[in-house]
Amino acid sequence: MAEQTLRDLMKRREAFAVGGTILVGAALTELLERWTAPGPSGTRKGGSTIGAMELERIEAATVCLRHWDERWRMGTRRKAVIGQLSEVSELVEHRQRPDVQQRLFAVMAELARVVGSMSFDSGDHGTAQRYYSLSLRAVRYAGPDHSSFGVRVLADMARQMLDLHHPEDALDITRLALDQAASLGAPPSVRALLRTREGWSYARMGRVASFERTVGQAEDLLAREEDPGPEWSQGFDEAELAGVVGARYRDLGRSVERPESERFALRSVEYISSALERRGRGRGRTLDLIGLGRTYAVLGEGTESARSVRAALGSGPGLASGRVRRRLHDWYVESSALHKNPDTAAIRDELPLTLLATP
Repeated sequence: MAEQTLRDLMKRREAFAVGGTILVGAALTELLERWTAPGPSGTRKGGSTIGAMELERIEAATVCLRHWDERWRMGTRRKAVIGQLSEVSELVEHRQRPDVQQRLFAVMAELARVVGSMSFDSGDHGTAQRYYSLSLRAVRYAGPDHSSFGVRVLADMARQMLDLHHPEDALDITRLALDQAASLGAPPSVRALLRTREGWSYARMGRVASFERTVGQAEDLLAREEDPGPEWSQGFDEAELAGVVGARYRDLGRSVERPESERFALRSVEYISSALERRGRGRGRTLDLIGLGRTYAVLGEGTESARSVRAALGSGPGLASGRVRRRLHDWYVESSALHKNPDTAAIRDELPLTLLATP
């Protein structure tokens, strides 16, 4: 029924991550398959309780809030997004015209995804999965014009599974998203993003040939992009693709012995360096610099590793991200073998007193 509310969509018997538990495996993919099926076609009739100007105000506010998950992630900004989500939920509870109802559900889907992304960045995976699932269910009631947004939510959920070291689940979710993208005639950039998630999953499973084949598919798709895809996919560009691929080559380098390890690590340096050439300021650049430092640690090059991480520490606003701090912690652990290098030792002494200090 189209009059589903925020409370209905998040009731305990249907919500993910009840009590902080993450849903994985067949239970996860079966629910996603159900929630990505076409929503009810009928909507209840009635007049709208809000005017066109009010609806446009809500949509404009959502455009502003959508960009906050790329900056400061929690605190008052997260509360502001949840507050807007609650306001939209209250409006959905009242009798609205079908077209207004669908637009409100589209707003609800986007706001819930933003809260999910903020929660994911902070490491609160249970809350993130719950809001991602809310977003996905709201998309069902937003009408066919917004169906492609569900592909983005699935891509985010696959990314979360990768962060939680569940590559098989990430692969299942990505394949579901690829099916959705194909049925919707999604542009090349969207399919390239999903192929990157697929390749990431293969890399985590150690399936090198599948990883490299899928990376090639993603690169070919992105090269074919002529017209901009949906706004939510426009942040996925050559820099983002190169950064992700470089990080996966590093993961492979850490999982095998030399000389294969060195070959993968050198490929990682090549890709991440290419990403940095294309990056502006922001979190993506910070993550790439840390990633490059981690790659040099695999190669045993302490001075270069420290130089990259030092550049990341001076990169500015990206350091506010919880995910950036987790990647710094990864470097701190992985660089322990290089502690005799004076440049590496200096940063290792500094981090526990600054960015890695326990709050």
